[in-house]
Amino acid sequence: MSPKDFVGLVGNKKAPHTDKADIFSFSVKDAFHLQTFLLFGAAGQIALFAILPYRVAVAPVALLGLYSIVTTLIEAAKGPSNAYMEDVILGRASAQLPSPETGRFHDQPAAHPIVVFHFGVTFNHPLGLFAPGVKQTMDHFTACNDSVVARADEYGMLGLSPWRAGERGSSNTLMMVYYFRDVDGLNKFAHDDLHRKAWDWIVKAGHKHIGFFHEAFCVPHRAYESIYVNFRPLLMGATSIKCTDENGEENWVRPIVDANVGPLKSQFGRMGRAFKEY
Repeated sequence: MSPKDFVGLVGNKKAPHTDKADIFSFSVKDAFHLQTFLLFGAAGQIALFAILPYRVAVAPVALLGLYSIVTTLIEAAKGPSNAYMEDVILGRASAQLPSPETGRFHDQPAAHPIVVFHFGVTFNHPLGLFAPGVKQTMDHFTACNDSVVARADEYGMLGLSPWRAGERGSSNTLMMVYYFRDVDGLNKFAHDDLHRKAWDWIVKAGHKHIGFFHEAFCVPHRAYESIYVNFRPLLMGATSIKCTDENGEENWVRPIVDANVGPLKSQFGRMGRAFKEY
């Protein structure tokens, strides 16, 4: 390895790094307003008071409150070793794609092109997830997501991250951010039978309260940069790149490297545009 090669901060694996999004819980958490959750809790507590003695009826709330307080105090007492620090990479890091032929990062920032694809859905209806057509929509959405994950190597899909907008109290826009090696892989997925069937159903159903969008960014080399400080692998940094090492064995590499080296210390440096200055 050249002394100038960027240094990876996450160990390689013999299988893809697993960060599969739980779309069900991801969407359900945003299905109701805060007051609705409070109403559910109050109704449950009233029901307990109606059927149980007072001291027994308050036990579930008391136990849950005690559990929350104790676990919070325990984690806070652990300091830097608490559960919230799990997988956090301390210091400065940057996402740099490795060479798929060698698995090495080499020494030139932003050396490979990448395609960023945003796909999202929103439900403009007071019933949210319970509105007409939403279940079928989420079934198609989940099936397409599971397919692209299962066939990631075929499509050149490097990784994904789930996100939720915050434009209103509930039923916010749900979005998946995908990273592809090139636009050909993205187009191959777009013309897959599963995706076409999902789109045909959407057009045929014609639900006006269900909205969709996508955005695609074809980013050439030396036209992007990233910096993460005290963060767990996220977005482009959470992708998993299939590579072949010097022994011809397949490995999956997280593209997270130490950003405390010359060309990665500045924005233009991380874009490879100030490389000759170092």
